[in-house]
Amino acid sequence: MKVGTDSILLGAWMKMDHTYNEILDVGTGTGLLALMMAQKKPDAKITAIEMDEDAYKQAKNNAKVSVWKDQINVVLTDAKTWESKSKFDLVIANPPYFDKSILSKNQNRQKARHQAHFSTDDLLELWYKYGRQKSDLACVLPINESLKVVDKISQKGCFIKDYLIVKSFKNQPGKRALLLISKEESVRTDSEICIYAAEGQYSKEYIELTKDFYLHF
Repeated sequence: MKVGTDSILLGAWMKMDHTYNEILDVGTGTGLLALMMAQKKPDAKITAIEMDEDAYKQAKNNAKVSVWKDQINVVLTDAKTWESKSKFDLVIANPPYFDKSILSKNQNRQKARHQAHFSTDDLLELWYKYGRQKSDLACVLPINESLKVVDKISQKGCFIKDYLIVKSFKNQPGKRALLLISKEESVRTDSEICIYAAEGQYSKEYIELTKDFYLHF
């Protein structure tokens, strides 16, 4: 199973509120975030949606062979056109980005990696529609995109609970951010994490945060 640093960070960083009984994983890929949420909250019901058929099959199989198979429902669908009668306590996503980069030649990769198909605006609209009145949205975004989202959600009367800047090395600027957004008024907490202590060496803080989800470092 392919493991991405962004998804691992987001899933490990999430503090599972007892109210997160129904969780929506948008663009689940191979199902990593859905599995992490199930591991962290074994009584939660998780819906994982994915539009790429190959990724959907992998996610479906990964859920099936896991001990959390009864918790996770993987759905092959386009998040932009998906309809649901359910409402969710938490929406989580490692969404596509690089909206201004050159489109890749492979169409499936293009759909997965570019906002030409699914933007952060689409993600926010999905949360506004299917998130319960007291729901949260968790996502990982490039720094510049995260600042735009902070502005957009404030205009909707929503709030940042947690904002984590992710750096590769301590002396480098942050390239992406993890956000926990709420429909309820919240006191904002800001922090940062460095992935590497040195070239090829994970930092102690990264190891401590993610150790429950790696077999080895």
